[in-house]
Amino acid sequence: MLRADPPSPQRPPGPSPHDVVSPRVILAGILAVAAVLRFTMLGAPSFSYDEIVVVAMARARWHDLLPMLRVGEFHPPLYYLFMKAWADLAGVGETAFRFPSACFGLAAVGLTYALARRVASEPVSLLGALFVAVSPFHIMVSQEARMYALLGMLVMASTLALTAGVERGGIGRWAAYAVASTLMVYTQYIGALVLLAHGVWVAAVERGRLARWMAAAAAAAALYAPWIPSLWAQAFHLHGTLQSLGSAVTARDPGDLLGLIAFGGSLFGMAGYLFPGTLGPAGQFAVLLPFLVILWRGGAALASDRRRLAFLGLPPLVAVAATFALALANHYYYPRWLSFLVPFYAAFLAAGIVEIAQRSHRWRDPAAAVLTVGVLLYSAPVLARLYSDPGFNRFQWRAAASLVEHQGKPGDFFLYVNNATRSAFTFYYREPHPSLTLTAANLVPGGDREYAFTDLRARELAQRHPRVWLIVSIPFTRSMQAQLFPALDRAFRVAGSRQYTGTGIYLLERKPR
Repeated sequence: MLRADPPSPQRPPGPSPHDVVSPRVILAGILAVAAVLRFTMLGAPSFSYDEIVVVAMARARWHDLLPMLRVGEFHPPLYYLFMKAWADLAGVGETAFRFPSACFGLAAVGLTYALARRVASEPVSLLGALFVAVSPFHIMVSQEARMYALLGMLVMASTLALTAGVERGGIGRWAAYAVASTLMVYTQYIGALVLLAHGVWVAAVERGRLARWMAAAAAAAALYAPWIPSLWAQAFHLHGTLQSLGSAVTARDPGDLLGLIAFGGSLFGMAGYLFPGTLGPAGQFAVLLPFLVILWRGGAALASDRRRLAFLGLPPLVAVAATFALALANHYYYPRWLSFLVPFYAAFLAAGIVEIAQRSHRWRDPAAAVLTVGVLLYSAPVLARLYSDPGFNRFQWRAAASLVEHQGKPGDFFLYVNNATRSAFTFYYREPHPSLTLTAANLVPGGDREYAFTDLRARELAQRHPRVWLIVSIPFTRSMQAQLFPALDRAFRVAGSRQYTGTGIYLLERKPR
């Protein structure tokens, strides 16, 4: 069975902070900090395109929701059904619509402590919960109206239920594990990888419980079976779309993922939550070296009981390996899929800090404090920008729409690059207006002239509309720019432009003849 580490026999004389303050009080303080960080400025950023997709689903009629999901998304239905019910009660304002994610993120902090306490000491458990509480990556997920915060909470709940079933048995506990696992996979397909990691762990180190785990997994599969036809429908409809919208895995991506989990990314040229980085693997290794050393020491400390090491290590190992393998095959990957790994990372990091500090003997507590502060200092600039910079790792659709509202004139024409840009911009700019949406098929140099946006089409547009607003957003590749801008330059001049995070606004005026 899983057991926490015994108290260190090399404890220095004198009172310890853990003797003065109850662990429950410390945990309450950690949860309070987590709540403040997740609910502060929850509604300040405008919705991203992905959030607007959820809003559109939530506004649909109940009987239309699942058909829309089958042909328009590649996710299971649980989160969308929940948000539909929530929107009927609370509306779709930014604060209200993101509120459930903040609650799920807060619950994950408490569950991190409960799970870590099953396999590690009190200091490791509290420190792990603290790292999740202040993790910029986890906070970003908790402030986004997407399914990732719910997935993270359910991964913790499912894993905790597994420990209860393994340690104490009973049909009720295994049934709870089956239900939590079913909900996890109904939230995000990647949750199936966590279930796989659980099975590998039970088969490898808890063989006596393998039959019970298989029964619970079979129950989860039976509960999930009604959705399988819809899964196949999604794969059929969206395979090509996902390949065009996704991004292939590069040599930088593993380091960028660890940087996001460790300190929220966005430092020293590393990737942010939504936007890619530029730092190469060698530079990433230098930035991440302190974290790698502490993680290594944490793994060494947990390796005294290989069952504990496998219990905490298999979910990240299986999830990362399988996700990157699938991404290499399908050219579709986003780091935020793996945000549910933050608590596992935090447990290893906390174990490493405690292990290094214990080796310091009489300087144990100061060493732990210095290491903890050093780790947290990496997150400080990311957190500062998260709350102070409106454009940090966020699309600024509200600001872009406000600019056009103030400078637009009746009869202005709008030219959107890709449907996602149109959906996001018009969520905030709701005035009726003539428009055209260009897709990749229109902007492929040397492509089919019937669909391509050429200088002839630009001149025809200028004859009808003297002013055109060009709204672009990522992905707006160099090849697309090379097709679009020369064509527009034949008929229009740029009268003004404004660049927002991930978004560009251009006011084009017809050139005099």
